[in-house]
Amino acid sequence: METQARVVQRILSPARAVTRERLIDSAIALATEGGYDAVTIRQVAARAGVSVPTAYQHVSSKDQLLVEALMTLGVRSTETLRQRVPAGETPADRLVQVFRRVMRDASRKPLLYQAMYRAYVVCSPALVETDATVGFGPERAKWIGETLRAGDTQGHSEEDLESASRILSCLFLGAMVGVAAGRDVEEALGILDETTRRLLP
Repeated sequence: METQARVVQRILSPARAVTRERLIDSAIALATEGGYDAVTIRQVAARAGVSVPTAYQHVSSKDQLLVEALMTLGVRSTETLRQRVPAGETPADRLVQVFRRVMRDASRKPLLYQAMYRAYVVCSPALVETDATVGFGPERAKWIGETLRAGDTQGHSEEDLESASRILSCLFLGAMVGVAAGRDVEEALGILDETTRRLLP
């Protein structure tokens, strides 16, 4: 039986970091194919080519592993943004483009995002212990702020951009959960688009 989910933050050696990435990628693949119930530590370990005890050295439960997968996808989104800076004259133009890219990708993998957000809800109490701003995310969607600042800010102050980032991060979280649950992606994108342009006209 898996233990209660808890989030563990630690600095890993290069070898352990590689193993962690393999576990996360295996969890993503299993969840994409079969959703939440398809992900077990035993199945993830087998797919990653490691033993079950080794897997448990990295994660305490499948929920923790799925949350780490969610955070990892957020980091990868930020890295992709840095490599492919979105075109757009205004911060709102740029962010709307990125929202479309991210959410359309999520709509093509509903089982994966259902699994990750289900685990996110389970792990929220543990996340609060390590990050007082849990919920602005996941986690605080750093790429939102980076997108807004990735070109001409059209006279918007740093305070404007930071405030918009916090609000849009919460709204994005809700939109992603909705799309994962079956909400029409274009409807969700329309709400994000309108809110973004109202916050940053």
